[in-house]
Amino acid sequence: MSHPILTKDYRENLQGGVMICGINFGYSKEDEVKEALGVQQPIESPSFFSDSTVNRTDFAHEIRKWLNLWDIDLAQEPGEEGPLEKSFFQTNWDNSQTRSTDSDFKINTSYLVENSAGFLSLLEERKPRLVIFVGVLLIEALNDIRIRERVESILGERPGNALSITGDAPPGKRKFKIMLQKFPKAQIISLPHPQARGLRDEYMKSFRDVVKPLILKGDIPTRA
Repeated sequence: MSHPILTKDYRENLQGGVMICGINFGYSKEDEVKEALGVQQPIESPSFFSDSTVNRTDFAHEIRKWLNLWDIDLAQEPGEEGPLEKSFFQTNWDNSQTRSTDSDFKINTSYLVENSAGFLSLLEERKPRLVIFVGVLLIEALNDIRIRERVESILGERPGNALSITGDAPPGKRKFKIMLQKFPKAQIISLPHPQARGLRDEYMKSFRDVVKPLILKGDIPTRA
């Protein structure tokens, strides 16, 4: 069984594209009520990631908003998509569906490691040039010693610990971090989860000069 992908296949994302990867599939309170009432939810045809007419989840909305804050102006109307829009594809590490990472059962690094086979197979198949993890647990799982041999067989030798970068925050406000890691065959960006308490758009905007070049085929800087 293939690992689920939420976007349409294009030549640009089948090899060397940009993977957007969350922890698992969200499940809102509204979804739960509809399921209990037996309401059939329409299944949308897959499209390109920034298509605003489909995939109207909070997760996709937040990521598209961050991309806009970083001056990555992706087309949002069908028929306007170009090579950059087509290069993105969205998936999740785990195929479970919960309201949060601890609402139904605890999703931690060990859980993700134990359930990494599908994600790693997709990583091997698609060979993205850039992986954007949404949620710090994901880069921790990718670097876990228990799956390191498998990860290195796909991405090449692990380059050491990821670079940790914090943005500008007003005094007394929480500072979130992004993490960058450059494997021989792919670059990794790890972002905080949009649901993180206290995370503001203005704070995420402060990462523009770091993230934008990577999305537009730049390189992660090496350690000094």
